[in-house]
Formats: sequence, C-alpha cells, structure tokens
Amino acid sequence: MTALRRLLLAVLAFAWAGSLAGCTGLPRAELGSATLRSTSDEATGRLDSLVWDLPAGEPTTLDYQQAGDSSPYLVVSNLCDSLLRLNPDFSTSPALARSWDQPDARTLVLHLRDDVRFWDGTALTSADVVYSLKRQLDPNAVASSFFVNVKSIEATGTHTVTVRFTRPDELFLKELATTAGTVVQARYARRAGRKFGTAAGGVMCSGPFELAAWTSDASIELKANPRYWDARYRAHARKVTLLFVTDTTALTQTLASGAVDGAYDVPNAALPTLKGSVAGQLYYGPSLKSVQVAPLQEKGISAELDIRRALSLAVDRTQLADTVYRGAATPSTTVLPVTGWDPETRSVYRKAAAALPLAHPTPTAADLRTARALVAKHPALRSGTLAVAAGNQDQINAAAVIQQAARSIGITLTIRQLPALQFSSMFYDPTYRRGLDFVLAEAFLDIPDPLDWIPNLVLPDAMFNWAGFDDPAATAALTTAQQTLDPRRRAALITDAQRRWEARTLAVPLLSPYEVTYMNKRITGATTSFAQTFAPSLALIGSR
Repeated sequence: MTALRRLLLAVLAFAWAGSLAGCTGLPRAELGSATLRSTSDEATGRLDSLVWDLPAGEPTTLDYQQAGDSSPYLVVSNLCDSLLRLNPDFSTSPALARSWDQPDARTLVLHLRDDVRFWDGTALTSADVVYSLKRQLDPNAVASSFFVNVKSIEATGTHTVTVRFTRPDELFLKELATTAGTVVQARYARRAGRKFGTAAGGVMCSGPFELAAWTSDASIELKANPRYWDARYRAHARKVTLLFVTDTTALTQTLASGAVDGAYDVPNAALPTLKGSVAGQLYYGPSLKSVQVAPLQEKGISAELDIRRALSLAVDRTQLADTVYRGAATPSTTVLPVTGWDPETRSVYRKAAAALPLAHPTPTAADLRTARALVAKHPALRSGTLAVAAGNQDQINAAAVIQQAARSIGITLTIRQLPALQFSSMFYDPTYRRGLDFVLAEAFLDIPDPLDWIPNLVLPDAMFNWAGFDDPAATAALTTAQQTLDPRRRAALITDAQRRWEARTLAVPLLSPYEVTYMNKRITGATTSFAQTFAPSLALIGSR
C-alpha cells in the first residue's frame, strides 16, 4: 500500500463525529467550544486567488503511481480524478465511474461517464482507465498491494472497464476512491515517459484544476478548469498557489498574518498562536491518522522485541496528547484503535482489544518496573536513534517526551532531524534508513478499513515490515480476510491476526490525532475531515 499513507489510522464518519467529540476526554480548555466536524460552512463566492500550504512540503512527484505522502496526495487529488469519490464523511460515491456492478464475487464492471474531458479537450475513454489501472500492477507502485488479487483489466466497451480477480477482494472497490483509482490520459503519460509527474513533464488529467507551473523549492501553481464535468466540485478559486512551508514557526507566522490563506494538518505547536488569531479560524475534524514509533531495522536495538515493549510501557501517552498535541488527539495503546473500524464491526474489535495486555495511557509504577527489567536483559542494546522531520515542532516535542521516557528505563535515544525530502524518502528507500533505529511516524489509513494499512506492516514482504515480522498464521488470516465479504467474519479474522502482531509490538502506538485545519476568515468551504487528502478539496474553498 502506501508509505506514510499506511503508517496511519483513526476516525470514521461524520454521523459519529458528534458523539466522538463528547467521549474523547478532550480538555475543554484546549478545544474551547470547538466540535469535530467534517466540513466548514459552504463557500458562496469566487476567489481570484488562494494561497495554501502543503502539509509535508514540496512533493517528490505528481505521478499518482508514486504518490505516497500527504503533499502529493493533495495535489494529485485536485488535478486528477479517481473512479470513485471519497466524501467528507468517509463514504464513497460515483466519480469517473458513474456506476458499477459485480456479476459475481470475482468480477467488477465499471461504467464510465461519457461527458468527461481532459484539460486538452480530448474525451476520456476506457482505454485511459485501463492504462491508468494497469500502471498500479507494477510492484514498485505505491498502491500495488491493492491490486494483488487482480487477474485482468480490460476495456469491454468505449466507456466500460471490467476487472477480474483471482479471488474475491472486499477492499479493491473502496480503494478506487483514493489515488489507487486515479485516471490520467494514457497518450500524454506514454509520451512523457519518465518525466511524467515531474516539474518538467507535468501531468494530463481531468480534475477541477490544471497544473499551471511548478517551481522547485518555491511553489506549485494551479488554475481552474472552466469545463470541469462535476458542478459540485467546480473550482471557486481561479488560481491556487501551493507553498512548501514545513517549519512550524514560519508556518504559524504566515497563517496568523494572513500571508497564507490556509493549511491542512496544522502543527499542534501552532495552536496557541492560531487560536488567538483575529485573521482566521481553526477547525477540528475526524481523521484517519495515528502517531507511532516504528522500528526501522531487522538488527540492533529496534529489532529487539523486549526493547519495543519497554518503550511502549514507558511512554506517557496522556502527556503527549495534553501537552504536545494540545488536546487535539487521544491516547492509543493498540496499532488498530477502534476508530479505524466501521460501526458494524467495531464491537468485534472492542472485544478483541480488551483481551490484549495493553500498556496504560499513563505508565504505572508496575509498567516502569517491567520496562526496566526488559531493558536489563539486553546490556548491549542501550542506545539508538529516533528520526523525526526537521522543523516539525510537533514531532520534535513528542520525540523529547519519548526520549525522556527511554532515559527513565535505561535507554539513550538520540533524536535525528531529517530534511523533508529525506524523511519522506526513508519510508520507501532503505538507503535513507541507514544509521537510524526508530522513526516517529504520523501514519494514516486512506479509508476506514484495517486492511487498507495493516498488511503493509504485517506481511513478510510488506513495505513497512522493517522489523522482519513473519507469522504464517497472521498472514493466512489477513489473506483470508481480504477475500471475505461478510464484515463480521472478516473482522474476526483481522482481530485474530491482531493478537499475533500486537504481541510482537511491531510499532509502538501513541496517539490518534484529529484533523486540524486553519483558514483565513475571508474564505470557507474546506473539507475538514481526513477526506480532504483524496478528494478535490481545494476546489470547494471560496469566499464568504
């Protein structure tokens, strides 16, 4: 699946968001009168220009096949349409595919719209969809794991595409609402070759914005597509300038001053200043994220189960939520918190999670004694490095709490700040992980389904299985779960596998943060749930 993408989890549906705000234990002094909401007020006017900051800095690519982080996701989703649409409440609806049917458990027939045109005026056809989906079959594609059960993808009509599977797959259709279902113009992509998705090669899509310019180390410029087929998402802003400000202090100043109109994934270190800003407003929304300490190596301190267990026992998650995240997060002591499940299967998860031997959100004296005893068994494994994103004050502050917790049980952790490009590349390229033991990762599910992400952590050859976990029973359970269409039976299989990977502490789960958005008071319309990542959310932003 994806990298930072799959290293993340969290909430579920606008209908549930109201009750969530009342049961999370959020300090009211921190959030004040704010409640979790999936959208801001609808925009009523147009904008000549909109300046927005990208959450993870400059994208490494705009090629949907290689997009695996929040910045490229956001840009690609506003340029290129997917076959399905991810809505603010995390439901899905038709997009380029106006409808679909499944004549049997191993066949999916997509019926495409016949009124969609690319920016150059040429019509979208089934050939473009087949080309775009087949690129995801490449093992190096970020979304390739969603296509493991695909047997064939064929154009069975000018506007009909048929996907056949080697076995049933409950996840595939849902993922077509993410960049896994992105469609580009086949002719343009073939001609661009390796330059496709770069500043030099660009892209050719059908979305509400066109790519106007990409100036490295400076900005990406988008312009409204006046002929966009979906009236609901026709761009309110004639021009959008996307900036790459990743330093927390600089971003806080530009937002508070009004130099930048808004941003998603606002750092929590910025909240005290932005809450008092007269220029704009903060919004808290449902998320699909989690914050975790992940091991990066198959040898050394991070590969030792006892050390990972000790860290999990020692970290004060409540302190992290209240001080570093300013109350905009809740403690999480399992890799799969309840918010990553749909309402129908949440009770199955709760029962399974209750049976797990969990660390406490606030460590007890017994937790710390156990942690020290685990560390004492490994005198040669007392020091390591913890990677964080440079300039990200949330990560730096959280790492300091983790570092102190490690010190209290006899482990010395050195915090290593990595530049944005190096930090992002580390999740995909092992050469960037050399000399590093752990990473503080804010990960996310693309959709509220555990199978969206967990296989990437658990399966033997998975993208994020850096600790070398290999449990045939867990592998079999997850493989069977993806073929199981009955949701409660599927949940039982997933939780069976969960007992096995939780016992190995494949990652140290810390928090489930909320989506935090800031907008200048002159604008509104933003999707404020995590769905902003895969929907053309910038198109909805306009004036009041």
